[in-house]
Amino acid sequence: MLSYQHTYHAGNFADVLKHIILGDVLAGLQAKDKPLFILDAFASRGLYDLNAEEALKTHEFETGIAKVWPFRHERSPQGVHRWFNAITSHNPEGGFNLYPGSTALLHHMQRESDRLVACDLHPQEFDGLRSAFRSSRGFSLLKRDAFEAIKGLVPPKEKRGLIFIDPSYEIKDEYAQVAKVVSQAYRRFATGVYVIWYPLLPAERHLVLLKALKNSGIRKIMRVELDCKDGFPDLQMFGSGLLIINPPWHAQQAIKSSLDWVGNKLTEGKGEKHLSWLVPE
Repeated sequence: MLSYQHTYHAGNFADVLKHIILGDVLAGLQAKDKPLFILDAFASRGLYDLNAEEALKTHEFETGIAKVWPFRHERSPQGVHRWFNAITSHNPEGGFNLYPGSTALLHHMQRESDRLVACDLHPQEFDGLRSAFRSSRGFSLLKRDAFEAIKGLVPPKEKRGLIFIDPSYEIKDEYAQVAKVVSQAYRRFATGVYVIWYPLLPAERHLVLLKALKNSGIRKIMRVELDCKDGFPDLQMFGSGLLIINPPWHAQQAIKSSLDWVGNKLTEGKGEKHLSWLVPE
């Protein structure tokens, strides 16, 4: 949706969970020394200035990165440590003023043999993406509709890939649209790894997405979810989750460790963490 700008929400509690788990999945795939295709379908700006007017208008980063930053020197799961390192790499003078979104995180982890594509259709968001990153042989920035890009770029020539999907869901039909596009892509690229983020909102429209994928015939779908309960009463969103199709075996224990850490630090143990198979193998 062309009205949505993630800068208002960057670094919030949902971003913390989303980016740490995304890093765990990519690291699990990179355990094999073979080239990877990585698609960030809804890239937005990719890198966010938390001192920008938009971020300071909402202060949502105070529910996420600001809340866990004091724990950066403590012992933490590998995925959390990796995420902190990505933030530090963009802030050489200290702090977390520049917050790496999914594109920055994926680019930070990208190996020379991997190919990364980041898409966004919003004019301002794409301009920000192009300002923050430069296209190269292994890194393409496309001003392109996310769903059309998934259809056009899958299956990849590498035959191994990570497809990351995190729309704004401002359009209520987007939950069903995500399920439809993923199901179509899966039929062409059944060995791909798909990571789908969704918010937990009072309307519970995420259940449409879960039901559609559960009935799609796709196997091996992991559900990772953190319900923060009333931890952030000023926000409509009270939690978030990710569906991971074909989660790498090497990533599964890391995902559990990261979820436990994030849940404990963000909600002080008062939230509910869910890690289960929406659909088993």
